[in-house]
Amino acid sequence: MRLLANPLIVRMAVVLVASVFAMVVGILFIRGLRQEIAQEAAPAPVRADEGIFPLEAYHAVIQKLKQQELELNGLRRAESERAKASENVSAALLANLSSGVLLFNTQQLVQQANPAARLILGYASPAGLHARDIFRGVRSLLHESVEPASGPDTLLGVVQSALREGITYRRMQADYLAPSGEQKVLGITVSPVRSGTETLGVACLISDLTETKRLEQQVRVREKLASLGEMSAGIAHEFKNSLATISGYAQMLTAETRGQTAGGFAERIVAETANLSRIVTGFLEFARPQDLRHEPVDLRAMLEDCARESPLDLRLECVPAGFTLQGDPTALRQAFANLLRNSAEAAGNGQARVDVAARSDGRAAQVVVSDHGPGIPREDLGRIFVPFFTTKAQGTGLGLALVHRIVSEHGGSVAVESTAAGTTFTLSFPTQPQARAAEAG
Repeated sequence: MRLLANPLIVRMAVVLVASVFAMVVGILFIRGLRQEIAQEAAPAPVRADEGIFPLEAYHAVIQKLKQQELELNGLRRAESERAKASENVSAALLANLSSGVLLFNTQQLVQQANPAARLILGYASPAGLHARDIFRGVRSLLHESVEPASGPDTLLGVVQSALREGITYRRMQADYLAPSGEQKVLGITVSPVRSGTETLGVACLISDLTETKRLEQQVRVREKLASLGEMSAGIAHEFKNSLATISGYAQMLTAETRGQTAGGFAERIVAETANLSRIVTGFLEFARPQDLRHEPVDLRAMLEDCARESPLDLRLECVPAGFTLQGDPTALRQAFANLLRNSAEAAGNGQARVDVAARSDGRAAQVVVSDHGPGIPREDLGRIFVPFFTTKAQGTGLGLALVHRIVSEHGGSVAVESTAAGTTFTLSFPTQPQARAAEAG
């Protein structure tokens, strides 16, 4: 109580209590201020659904982009596979074409050649060769259908014109000598290859027309023989009637003037009319179709028999023993006798050497007869089977025509090749004509 009575102590107590109170108030104020600052600095509370939506949208976009990338990759692969398949089809098409295809670039060099082109032209690897080298063997060029109406006279000129002027040359024909020496007839079409207005090169399509032309020639000969046979049969019949009348009167004249001078003339008339009658009979046999037998004919024996009729040095080393042909013995002997006689006459003076070879593949038999005479002029090759055509002073022009007719009647064909070193006839016969005829019927 005494302490409270002391005014100094009371004043000090009041100051202490005020200081403590102020300190407490300051601490509380500072704590409140710090909470307000912390609340202002902290991010505003976010709702759960407001944060998930942008994340899911971003993920969806990423997935869509990935799907589009996969689709694009698939399209690229499909396009690549289609291009590769198209390239394979094009390569297979070119490889299996029976016609030859050559592609020349703008420098006239071969860029591409399919197997048929290599086979037809006779080049193992024509790639890189110039057009002048490829077509070196072309002997003549015939324009069947050309735009414009007339064109260059060489295939090199045709290729250059197609490059320079963009002209297409269709259905040309060319006589071609292959590097092996084989003679061929080619059908050729040349056209420019363009991309827009730019010329990339020239494409050349080549077909081997050799066998086709040979068959066309045989058909023409047969047609001529048929028309000639019909006409000549009627004429020959009238000749025989007139000859029979002349012969009858000559015989009567001979009987009336026997022993007189006129008898000798009458006998000559009879002899000459008999000779003419034999000629006309032979011509009728040529012009009139015959009924042929078909039986095995020994080729060696028949050729040796035919050779006795002409001065021949007959070589049969390439004719196998027992080699037979199916046909009419009389007609075949007549055909080979005429062929050997023609070879002997072609040799001129002296004994003619004739080589004969025979072969068979089971479907056809071929007999190749080669002489060593001066050959047949190129301009005459297409006419040697026409009746009455001959280049010999004493020839009748029926020998080779008869050969062609007999072989044709047996269902075969005759081909001829001739050079200055000699002539070769190739006679082809079906091995079973009767069976084939039955099948055809």
